[in-house]
Amino acid sequence: MSVKIKNLLFLIVILAFSFFFQSFADASIKSGSEDDKITINVVGADIRDVLSALAYTADKSIIFTGQPVNVDFRVEDATFDQAIDYLLKVAGLEYIQNGKTIIVGTRDKLTSDFFNETSLAKFNLQYIDSEVVASQIDALSLQVKKIILDSNKKAIWIQGLPKDLGKIRELISMLDKAENAGNQDAGYKMSPVAMSNITADELNVILGKIGLPQGIVIESDPMTLWFYGKDKDLEEIKKVKDTVDIAKNVQNSFILKQKNMEYLTSHEIMDIFEELDLDVNIITLNRRLKTIWLNGDERNVELAEHIINKFDVKEHVNDNLFFVYYLNNISAKEAEKRLQYLGIEGIRTYTLNYPSLSKSLLIFCPPDYKLYVLNHLMKMDVILDTIKVPVDYSNVSSGYYRLKERMKLIVNLTGIPAENFTISDNVARDNSYHYVLYLEDTPENIQYVKDMIKFIDNPLEEESSDNGSEE
Repeated sequence: MSVKIKNLLFLIVILAFSFFFQSFADASIKSGSEDDKITINVVGADIRDVLSALAYTADKSIIFTGQPVNVDFRVEDATFDQAIDYLLKVAGLEYIQNGKTIIVGTRDKLTSDFFNETSLAKFNLQYIDSEVVASQIDALSLQVKKIILDSNKKAIWIQGLPKDLGKIRELISMLDKAENAGNQDAGYKMSPVAMSNITADELNVILGKIGLPQGIVIESDPMTLWFYGKDKDLEEIKKVKDTVDIAKNVQNSFILKQKNMEYLTSHEIMDIFEELDLDVNIITLNRRLKTIWLNGDERNVELAEHIINKFDVKEHVNDNLFFVYYLNNISAKEAEKRLQYLGIEGIRTYTLNYPSLSKSLLIFCPPDYKLYVLNHLMKMDVILDTIKVPVDYSNVSSGYYRLKERMKLIVNLTGIPAENFTISDNVARDNSYHYVLYLEDTPENIQYVKDMIKFIDNPLEEESSDNGSEE
């Protein structure tokens, strides 16, 4: 059953058994059990009120031993455990649980006043000895008490708060593997990977998605990932980190998409992307040559996928090569059309989005054809004789002024000099208005301006790239 906390009065009724409500912004809570989902959004609210509302949803009681603070807190469709963990992490607090009672406070307060409530857990080991776990606990500065016995090297006892025990489980899961058996002195070590832009948790998720071993993150240092392994494994982790730990991934919604190829390898796709200078980050693994991971904003990731789909075809599984030709005078669309006139067999050309505006043409051909194709492109990419052609008009009384402003925008967008444009007087056949903007330039530039005007009049319209043409 869903309860919508809409106003101050309703909150006072719900929270009367606890603390006075201060400033809930909006909260929608599905109550009944701690497995139900919670959605809550508060600004400047007393943490005691928020805790009481959370406890109410799971039919629990709260004992708060810390100092009251106001918090901004928002979760959507979270479980009770997820919500309270996140709330206390924001406030720098911990909790212990005894049945239906939850005790909240600072770590020092809980361990000193409620020591008997901390848990003592035994962890059995399969491949590594307890000394290895103990040494890594010290290296990570985890605040737990540990017990190891000389008579039993395959077990370790840990006493600490529930969150600490969960972190110990993560650590042992990372260390206690078959490949680490007997490798304590074989170059395996715990190493920190410091982050600058994204969090260590985000990097850990990425490592899991691409099939690399994950590390461990300590709540007190969310910008450091601790990794246990050899130097060569650490270098692979750092390579991924350098690719995704960039400033733009802080502001943009983080996208990491896996793309599998059928015919081309990741190295061949990388060569194409380098030629095109796409604004997308690429992750590759030597052991997975048919897989690539794309990181960037949604638009660029979709463009990269489109390019991969275009080139990952059976016809490209041979010794042919790709190269990009950068044009100076004509558009990619025009260059592609002129190459088609030559009828050269075995050559495929590709353009990206906005081919009528782009100056980059991607070419696929046998290696010994490259110089031949380049020679023809250089001959084609020339400035032709100029002509005068109308490119825009206006049928209103202020048409001259409107065309003048549109001309300024066209000049800024195309780089064509303003002196090449002329605005006529009113040339209407009757008593109405008809002003004409005409351009004196090459046929190629005139078409370029006409295409640009279409985008000015309808900026959301997409000009898709072609699917490749074969000469």
